[in-house]
Amino acid sequence: MAAETAETAHGLRERKKLETRSALRAAAVAMYLERGPAAVTVHDICEAAGVSPRTFFNYFETKDDAVFDWDNRLTGHLVDLLAARPADEPPLTALRQTLRTAIPALVADAGWRERRKLLGAHPELVPKLVHSNSHMAEALSDAVAARTGLPSDALYPRLLAGAGMTVLRSAIRAWDPESSAEDLLAMLDSCFDSLAAGLPEPTEGDPARSAR
Repeated sequence: MAAETAETAHGLRERKKLETRSALRAAAVAMYLERGPAAVTVHDICEAAGVSPRTFFNYFETKDDAVFDWDNRLTGHLVDLLAARPADEPPLTALRQTLRTAIPALVADAGWRERRKLLGAHPELVPKLVHSNSHMAEALSDAVAARTGLPSDALYPRLLAGAGMTVLRSAIRAWDPESSAEDLLAMLDSCFDSLAAGLPEPTEGDPARSAR
């Protein structure tokens, strides 16, 4: 009974931590979007989320870290999902299904759609995203290498991981954040279909011809 109680208490603590982290992340994105990044302080974010600055720094080192928290957490999630795919699945298919699995929860997370709008409104933040994505591509490359038995510095894992990241970025940039996760998944599938077919020039009516 005591062990069960301790396990329940641990679960509640972890849930509270996730809720606090999510609240800080959502507050940071909302305030960046409303005021502009330069006009927002850590104190502002803490006030909006109802926590102390000390609590904030238990989770993040800077206010930008809160805005880009998705990217850091997504990296580990994608690596775990890729490792769990069937061993006999072709690497490109495994990566495609990994991204398809991760996207719905990402879109449903509080503030993520607003973060997508934020990057469009404040392109000065894009280099920070590129920096985060470089770590994600490196981690995915290592995961592909582990699946294929290739050296971590071999060309194929790097090429596949880079292609997957390009697909993800392209689909997200073309996606309307006011629309559904299903629309984003459809764009992701369209990108992977084009990649698997050798990137043929899109024909009339092909979603790949559409521009935003």
